[in-house]
This record gives sequence, C-alpha cells and structure tokens, in this order.
Amino acid sequence: MGDFGELTIGSMLSINIVLFIIGLLMYRKWRNPTYLKFLGAFSLMLFANAGMVLMPHKLMSAYMFFLSLYAAGMVIAQIGIFRLYYNKRTDKLYVHLGGTAVTLITAAMSLFLPVQMSSFLVFLSVVGVTLYTLIKIFPEVGLNPQYFMVTILFAMQLLLHLSGAFTGYELLAELSLVLSVFASFIVFTMIFEKIIGVMQAATYTSTRDEVTGLFTQKHFIHQANQALSKGKTVGVLYIEIQNSTHISEEESFKRAGRAVGRALEGNGFAGRYQSDVIVALITSSNLPLAELANSIRMKIDVEASSTVLIGYIDTKPEFTLDDHIREAKEGAVRTKQSGLNRIFDLDQSKILAD
Repeated sequence: MGDFGELTIGSMLSINIVLFIIGLLMYRKWRNPTYLKFLGAFSLMLFANAGMVLMPHKLMSAYMFFLSLYAAGMVIAQIGIFRLYYNKRTDKLYVHLGGTAVTLITAAMSLFLPVQMSSFLVFLSVVGVTLYTLIKIFPEVGLNPQYFMVTILFAMQLLLHLSGAFTGYELLAELSLVLSVFASFIVFTMIFEKIIGVMQAATYTSTRDEVTGLFTQKHFIHQANQALSKGKTVGVLYIEIQNSTHISEEESFKRAGRAVGRALEGNGFAGRYQSDVIVALITSSNLPLAELANSIRMKIDVEASSTVLIGYIDTKPEFTLDDHIREAKEGAVRTKQSGLNRIFDLDQSKILAD
C-alpha cells in the first residue's frame, strides 16, 4: 500500500507507544491489579507491534508470532477496561483469560503451524471473547459504545487477516491493520477519559467535605484569603448548627450543608470550619446580608430541622479572615448566651439568631 501502509503502521506504533507510557505512569501512581494489567497489556502490544513493523510480509509464520502476542495484549487490555469501567463487578472473566491463553499458546506454536491455522486460532479466541462480551457482559452491565467498538473492530481485524491467510491476498492482511489503529485509538480515549475522571474525583474529594459537600476548612481558608486579597467580597457568615430533633447529628449537618450550598449559589462559597460550624464568604449578592442570612436560617430550619445561630459581618479591608470569623462568631455566641431572637448591631457586626 506504499505511503498509506507506512502511515498505518506508524500510527499504530505511535498509539501503542503512548498507551505504554500511560500504562507505566498509571501503575507507578496507583499500584493495583487493574493498572498492572494495563501495563502488561500495553507492554505486550508495543513489543508485538514493533515486531509486526519489522515483518515485510503479513502472511508468514514470524508475523503470526507477533500478531498472536498483540491479540493477547488486546484481550488483557479489555480485562483492564472492564475492571476500570465496571469496578463494582466481580466477574471472573474466565473466557477472557481463556482467550489470552489461546493467543499465547498460538504465539508459541506459530513458527511450527501453517499461517492459516495460527490465524484461525487467534481469530477463534478473539471471537469467543467478543461473543461472551456481547451475550453475557453487556446485557448485565449495559452497552458501552466504546467498549463495543473495541471488541468488534479487533474481531473484524482478525477476520480480515484470516481471509488474507486463506486466499493469499496480503492486501487483506494489510487492511486489517487499519482496523487495529482504530481499535487502539479507542482504547486510548477510554483510558484517557478515565484518567481525567479519576483526577477530577481526586481533586474534588481533596477540597470537599464528604458530609456537607462544602469546602474543607483548609481549602475554604485558601480560597477565602485569595478573595479577600482581591477585595471582591461583601461579608462573612458564621453558621453554628446546634442540634437536631428527630434525625442524627451527621444527617442534620449534611442537610444543613446542602442547604447552605444551594442558598449561596452565585453569591459566594462556604466551608465546614469545625465539626458543627460552617463559615461562608459572600462575594456578591443582590440581598443585604441580613436578608441572605435570614434566608439561610430558614432553609436550614426547614431542610435540616436544626437550631441554628448565624453571625455575620461586612468585610473590612483592615481585617484578616480570622478577624472576620472571630467577630461573627463572638456575636453569635453573645446572642446564644443572651437568648435573643432578633437582628441587632454589635461592634458593627450584625447577628441573626434562631
């Protein structure tokens, strides 16, 4: 196929180099069996792909050795993809393991078998894995379009190679590599998509309190200090959740946190400051702080059935974040001690108590 054939081989080799690097990096960062499978699969595919590139003819025993290894790598990669996308499933995937064994045995015997026989054994093992996936796995876990395309494309690749082996048309074997390029590229997109998802999840969990969904204390302080330094703030709220009547304290705080988060949408952000305290930084609001605080108090009262004290203060350029929180907290504490149930001024800090 001339230049097109070289482009196909080059693309296939490039994708597999990238997959190998990704597999290596993933295993170094997250050392678990799934990523070890990917590393093993991509190592095998890269080695086999390099050998396939060196073979000038596609219908010879030496080429079948590398093609069999490549098929083994692709089946192992499918096992890894299944574990990655369906991590709650515990299927043993014996058919996939059997397909891997057959392709490896074929590789070991390929130098002594006719090309047609080697090609047929590899095709048979991959078709078995494909049918098992379509008949058994997808009906139970749902059809994943990308996973589906990988299995079908790779089976079609080996069907083309098998046709070339029996007809003697090497063009068919060369065309089969085009399907392999697409299959490898889809594997790459699936792995990359999952890596991005894992990284986003890790970022979210490292900055969010798992109960309320609000910022953790550390992340809130960082974000609030940045906002204060830029002068783009309106006020600070100190919200103390005191108790719950008929639900657990954790559930009460969870509901209170969600209520605060919804109330602050577009107006600022909040974080879990202590075990029973939420602090919010108001960056913009169409409502006065008193009305916003009252709205939050009512939302918590309705959704969390909790007693709540809220202290708030307008931001002042000379105050640090700690100063703002302390002022709001002191007001809330004084309100609690006095048993007041109204809005009033205290050292230029306004306090709202339930």
